[in-house]
Amino acid sequence: MEFIYSTRNPGCPTAYASLDAMHTRCEILLPQMAEPQARSLVDSVWSMVREAETRYNRFLPSGALAAINRGAFRVDVEVDEEMFLVLEFCDTFRKATKGYFDISANEQSRAPGRAWVLDPARRTVRFSREGMRLDLGGFAKGFVLEKAARAVAAATDCALLSFGGSSTAAVGAHPLGGPWPVSVAHAYYGDRTAYTFRLENRSLSVSGKDLHGRGHIIDPATGNTVEKDGLVAVTGPSAMVTEVLSTALWVAPSEERKDILSAFEGYEAWDILCLADGTARTWKI
Repeated sequence: MEFIYSTRNPGCPTAYASLDAMHTRCEILLPQMAEPQARSLVDSVWSMVREAETRYNRFLPSGALAAINRGAFRVDVEVDEEMFLVLEFCDTFRKATKGYFDISANEQSRAPGRAWVLDPARRTVRFSREGMRLDLGGFAKGFVLEKAARAVAAATDCALLSFGGSSTAAVGAHPLGGPWPVSVAHAYYGDRTAYTFRLENRSLSVSGKDLHGRGHIIDPATGNTVEKDGLVAVTGPSAMVTEVLSTALWVAPSEERKDILSAFEGYEAWDILCLADGTARTWKI
């Protein structure tokens, strides 16, 4: 964990904080805020992130998601209100994206087709297939980023939050005026920019292969890892929704993506193709 408070620019003192959590580096930039208030705000946000890391990490045996994965095939597993809300969100997004966003699509649940059932009356989840595992890795980061951005927005109208560089939320405008410039790194040259977005009270999510060129997103229709090249970037008011859409649009066939995107008012998406010569081609979906 790191916290730096700079007064080098007296007209715009700025706090920077970072935390390694949720399998990534979480960062917050807080311009024009007094140091004690900035420290307090950062501490509350990091507390939220740590709690979420425990709750939504399926690899942590003591976590709530791990408990679901262990027991939901044998019995109906009762969950708390927030976990049930998250599962309801994910089921709603699965339907809205024609099934291309699916938290049951992972390396331990390769057979296609949904196999988990929610009971709102009892607030339970049950698996209908042995070996099922839910994985919130493609959802929790955006969900928690949105919660964090709302907490920050309640305290200031100028901030930038980034979870791993692939999920970003801009609160208000840049302290020097205009939108925040947020760059997407080139897939082959980490020191180069593939595209720069301008964000003001908007979020950005980018999906594709990881920095080593490996596919890690499962196609729910086949149960196999998607290996295509390129990135998909989505901007919009909700970090949770942009996270979902960037995953779904990257997986979905080209002919279905516009139809999926049309169901989400206020969201825009781009294809970014990084080339070996260090340049990139970008076009709107």
